[in-house]
Amino acid sequence: MNKALAVVLTAGGRIVRQDFPNAVLEDGDSGYKCLLKVKGRTLLETVLEAVRGWGGADRVVVVGNPLLQRWLHAPNEVLVPERAEAHENLIAGLEAVARYPRVLYLTTDLPFVTAEAIAHFVASCPPDAQVCYAVVRREAFEARFPGSPSSYARLRDGEFAGGCAAMVEPGVLLARKEWIRRVAERRKSLWRLALIAGASMLWKYATRRLTVADVERRAEYLLGARCRAVECDAVLAYDIDTPQEYLYALRVADDRAG
Repeated sequence: MNKALAVVLTAGGRIVRQDFPNAVLEDGDSGYKCLLKVKGRTLLETVLEAVRGWGGADRVVVVGNPLLQRWLHAPNEVLVPERAEAHENLIAGLEAVARYPRVLYLTTDLPFVTAEAIAHFVASCPPDAQVCYAVVRREAFEARFPGSPSSYARLRDGEFAGGCAAMVEPGVLLARKEWIRRVAERRKSLWRLALIAGASMLWKYATRRLTVADVERRAEYLLGARCRAVECDAVLAYDIDTPQEYLYALRVADDRAG
């Protein structure tokens, strides 16, 4: 069987310029988050260079605006036009690589991602799992990014930050497009996300009795697929959603440069 991997990068996210007064953008008028600069490079460049350095991708699909084309290396890196909604961009990317048995999904707002972190995550994903989602323990995250403005989910196993990487069989998620839409619509609200999982899961979480295994089992029930949480390097969990996270990334980059 073909073991080649494809990579999907979604790059449609925008920022509100008034909320990012110190933003350094490659294209000052676009407002695309992936064009924010850290360490003198756009976030998109950083992620693409990490993927290239890893070297395990047979094909890389970037879902975004045509202006991003100039950062891509043909013929193996291709642009798929973005759609109106964030979850539709993920679907568009998966549809473009549907023939691949496994697909690595990454966001394009990871300022410190490395080839080594990608390689470790990919190698850690169980070969029989159909959906693998990256997580990192709070202790590991704070050791790498002390004092960061990040948040954590408190489970019985410990506190975890969600990563920005997943390894999936594309057909599994493409068969559950409605599920992708529901999660995307509720992604900013833990309460609304918990309602998808059900009242018993919500109660377990509220009482600190929810475990990683509980989450895996519920995901398997909802998706009809084998699901696993996979611990990853902290750089795969530090993304930029807020001005505070961007300013922290700039400070960390300056400290390490010095």
